[in-house]
Amino acid sequence: MTEPLIVSGERPENILAVARLLREGGIAVIPTDTVYGLAGVVFEPAAVDRIYAAKRRQPEARVPVLIATAADLSMLVKEVPAIAWALIDAFWPGPLTLVLPAKKTAPYAITRGGGTVAVRVPANRACLQLLQVLGQPVVGTSANLSGEPPATTAAGAVEQLGAAVDAVLVDDTPPAGLASTVVEVSEGAPIIHRIGALSVEHIRQVLGVAIAVREHLTTASKER
Repeated sequence: MTEPLIVSGERPENILAVARLLREGGIAVIPTDTVYGLAGVVFEPAAVDRIYAAKRRQPEARVPVLIATAADLSMLVKEVPAIAWALIDAFWPGPLTLVLPAKKTAPYAITRGGGTVAVRVPANRACLQLLQVLGQPVVGTSANLSGEPPATTAAGAVEQLGAAVDAVLVDDTPPAGLASTVVEVSEGAPIIHRIGALSVEHIRQVLGVAIAVREHLTTASKER
């Protein structure tokens, strides 16, 4: 297998090249503000299948999505509750993943037949520029083999995934290394599925309402 193309996110032409690769159905390791991610366009089922294969991820396990701006929610999300908008205003771009009601037209590749989609806007310059140029949501799962720690460096991602990816976009700004906090906002009280970079108190201060926490997922998991 061919080794991945490794390019710097500091150069605009490289961001354009990776966007073109993703648009054509490729997959790439990209930087985010939390950890390095493994990206493919959500509307390209073959690309998403490649991501699952590269990570050796269980087929029923869903993957999160990265978007350039909250305006892009309309591509995948049926409705955004008022509570979700409060969290978006407070924490996007940033380490907050929102689980929201999915449109019926949302790709099966990311919903896995469920009624929700997990989505966020990352606070990383190179990643946001890539998403803006691409103009489409991408899978934003962590760049690691399932069960292994997520990669906080491009070299760490290449070590785990190697030739399974087409390109690696490198950023000189290291990710924070802690996964995003995952909050479901659909019906009833918000539910925190994973506590990561944002604490329960961070969420509570913004919402001022009761928050349910899934006991078995109260710390940042090894992957996302």
